[in-house]
Amino acid sequence: MFLVFIIIYLRTSSGFLLSTENRISTRNITCWNGSSSTLLFNCEACLVIARNYEIRTSLSLTGSGPLGITYQCLNVNQVEAYHENLVRECQNFPRGTLNGYDDFCIASPYSKLRGSYRACMCTINACNYNYTECVQRSSPYWNRQAPLFSNTIVQLTNRVKCFRPYEDYKQSTFSSLTQLCPSNDNECKNFLFDNGVLCWISVDRTNYITRQTLPPSIYVSHLIKYKAMLCRSFTWTSKSIYFSQCQEDETVCMCAIDGCDQDLETCQKSKAIHIYYYYYYYYSFFLILFYLY
Repeated sequence: MFLVFIIIYLRTSSGFLLSTENRISTRNITCWNGSSSTLLFNCEACLVIARNYEIRTSLSLTGSGPLGITYQCLNVNQVEAYHENLVRECQNFPRGTLNGYDDFCIASPYSKLRGSYRACMCTINACNYNYTECVQRSSPYWNRQAPLFSNTIVQLTNRVKCFRPYEDYKQSTFSSLTQLCPSNDNECKNFLFDNGVLCWISVDRTNYITRQTLPPSIYVSHLIKYKAMLCRSFTWTSKSIYFSQCQEDETVCMCAIDGCDQDLETCQKSKAIHIYYYYYYYYSFFLILFYLY
């Protein structure tokens, strides 16, 4: 006679969405935009960025821009993507609130000019007049009860291998997808392939397929743009989100499993692997079986 003990562990992965609802505006402030002589209204947060020189890269929302100071009014659909970009690219930008600043940010892990920039976000009227004032206005003295901020999109960190998107890249006439790397920039292409966290495949009205690999710095902006603005319907699994009824009759799917952007069907059905661990103990030895599906 012998004893058998069976212990089962189940590990699952969550989906991309912390909330299926679109973010709702909670404030209506004014911000300087474009230059310090123009005020825009209906802003959710204000942003000011200082660069030592022009930085050209499509892989950073906040880092890319001209030499000097730039100002922005962020609306409710932009604020999460810009906030997440700052959290990713800056050393100590706060995650739990929109008010914050950092004097050392890098414009994406990859860019032709790898320079640092300073960034400050604040939530008081006209608080981004200049960088110094923004830093002061984002401090606890001005914001004794700084508004808390929570994401609606999961913070993806695991690398995923997508199909290389630029071997025969041709921009579709009926797609909102934009090319992230110049056709002759192999360093940028290799960076995307090695550092992507989300695969993207789109099929336009002519059945033309376009693929893209999204890095950590900008995947949130693309996902929110389709979820909140460009498409009327979406479904999701633990590892994919499928958009339909989009502008220009485009169908888009994003997924996070190696090779999941092979085609729309593969992407749409992509799910996390559930791993069951069965442990059998027989007197002085044990057998471990893994079941993957």
